[in-house]
Amino acid sequence: MPTETEQQYTAWLLYCEAGSLQKTLNLWDKVGQSVGEMGVEFAGRLGKKPSDTTLERWSKKYHWVERREFKLKEDLEILLEKTRKIKHRIAETFERIINKRIKQLKDGEMVTTLDLKQAWEMLQVEIGKPTSRAELKSEPEQRLLTPEEKEHGKKLHEAVKWYLKQQRKNS
Repeated sequence: MPTETEQQYTAWLLYCEAGSLQKTLNLWDKVGQSVGEMGVEFAGRLGKKPSDTTLERWSKKYHWVERREFKLKEDLEILLEKTRKIKHRIAETFERIINKRIKQLKDGEMVTTLDLKQAWEMLQVEIGKPTSRAELKSEPEQRLLTPEEKEHGKKLHEAVKWYLKQQRKNS
């Protein structure tokens, strides 16, 4: 905020972590004791602990509650975006593995269903989905597949079909 001092801003950051004014005051003295160099610097920016009424005045004047809610919302959006990116990378890795197995099959190399199953299980584990029927039964709700999941499922199905066809030819 424009007229907010460094100490007031640092106190707001502590408030964001603590969640209430009382917890902020309780945490004030503990900051810097066991957090290392960064904690000592943070404690230095906090300075001398203010009174309850001073902290309440700062909170009202600089809209700490609203700012904290906005910050939490913003932090959550950042985490969700990072999660989406991680899931996308996992899906890309799975796709590369499946494409490599398909190429191996087309080149006449041996690919077992175990290879495909391990790739599928890796994907399931990485995205937090069940890998066995026992785990599936305990899942509270099922949901529709995303277009990306459907596409990966199709590619896996094609690889299995191609493999089985090759097995029949070789028999």
